[in-house]
Amino acid sequence: METIATRRSFIGGATALAAWPGSALADKPAAKKPAAESTSKPAAKPESPFAAWETPDGMATDAVMARRLYLDLAGRIPTKEEAQEYVLGHKEGRRRALVERLLASDDFADYWAMRFCDILRVKSEFPINLWPNAVYVYHDRVRRFLKQNEPWDAFGRALLTSQGSDFRDAEVNFFRATDRRTPEGWAEATAQTFLGIPPADLDSATRERFARHFANVKVKTTREWKEEIVFVDGKDSRGELCDHLFGERRAEVADALVRRVRGWIFGLGRAKPPKAAGDPTLRVKDVIRRIVLSDEYARGSVKGGFPARRIDAEVLDDMFCTLSGAVRNYQSPAPEPFTFLPPKRKTVAIEDGSISNGFLTLFGRPARDTGLDNERGEDVTAKQRLYLFNSGKLNKQIASMILPGGKEIGGKLNPLISLKFPQRIEEFYWRILSRPPMQRELGVMLAEHKRRKGKTWDLYRDLIWCLVNSKEFLFRI
Repeated sequence: METIATRRSFIGGATALAAWPGSALADKPAAKKPAAESTSKPAAKPESPFAAWETPDGMATDAVMARRLYLDLAGRIPTKEEAQEYVLGHKEGRRRALVERLLASDDFADYWAMRFCDILRVKSEFPINLWPNAVYVYHDRVRRFLKQNEPWDAFGRALLTSQGSDFRDAEVNFFRATDRRTPEGWAEATAQTFLGIPPADLDSATRERFARHFANVKVKTTREWKEEIVFVDGKDSRGELCDHLFGERRAEVADALVRRVRGWIFGLGRAKPPKAAGDPTLRVKDVIRRIVLSDEYARGSVKGGFPARRIDAEVLDDMFCTLSGAVRNYQSPAPEPFTFLPPKRKTVAIEDGSISNGFLTLFGRPARDTGLDNERGEDVTAKQRLYLFNSGKLNKQIASMILPGGKEIGGKLNPLISLKFPQRIEEFYWRILSRPPMQRELGVMLAEHKRRKGKTWDLYRDLIWCLVNSKEFLFRI
């Protein structure tokens, strides 16, 4: 029998154990029964390999829905207890209840602040050059906007009419977070942020009209290191621009917000938005709530047509750390002064787009140079596959889940130590895929356990390696 390692499911491929030769998931011709043993009872219909993902009517299973909501609203996978509460608990009204709980959580504010900081270009280094002090106050302001469910137009007006120090008045960083600090550059940033129009597609009339309102906006330095002051020298007509943008063009602003949120949830270019009439409240939580409570969001990703999307780099990094108990040490020698983040800082909560590592770059974290939605990479690449297959660092991380003999994981005693083989397999599935193993999957593991005569270390390692390389783990299905 081939080793599991040589038959691992690749990123974007089928479920992890489906390729095991000799397993219940492999396609095998049915053996013919002797005539004397034949019966008129029809053969049982084989279990679909995707039964854990989708119901026969094309809707997402409970486990998939729980995982999907945690990933989209909180930027993380559910714990075993959270997944079991949703899958095994009371069913009536549970999706709405979970949505409300997640929308009110700090995890929501952290994850969606990351999203909005991408388009607002929150980074300290070239070409934006906000510098660290400004980055942290700006990120905190964006996070409060989301946590408090502040209307998008009210937040936009605060940005567009701001004045003061970039270190103390967070909103003025809208004018600094662009490589073109000119009236025309600010006009392009405004159209891109609130109307969803990239600079290359902005018509000259709109650019000139917006730019006129920024003609008297100036920026000057102070004696404090890297501090800059944004002020208006002359008549300030930016309020008139806000009246035009959030008044006459309010429906366009609302439509752009809905399209942007849908793109973040369904994936860019993978789900065409319905024709939007505009959200009169322009509150992000209301837009998200309407999407995730819709029938469209509840579809399965096989027959139901829900667009599977590879998980964001930051979320994926946090997932590996959560499962293994590993701690990231983020630091950046480039910004001055040097930046060192707390050891247990979540990757999705990193404020500065300039602070990164090789993993985040490999899996498409945006540099936040342009603020365009497509700056974040969603494609699956050969280098990503090679990393997931061959990374010794990743292998060492996930091995910590199965260390025998009283070892610790994340500073706590590993609870897997006291579990028997079938219970431990079930634990791995709940932790990694947020669901129990299907009967055929458990059957494969029991047969392999018997074949290996109880030598479980390699078997556990191979199983985990298959699961974390599966589409079910790496994609939001």
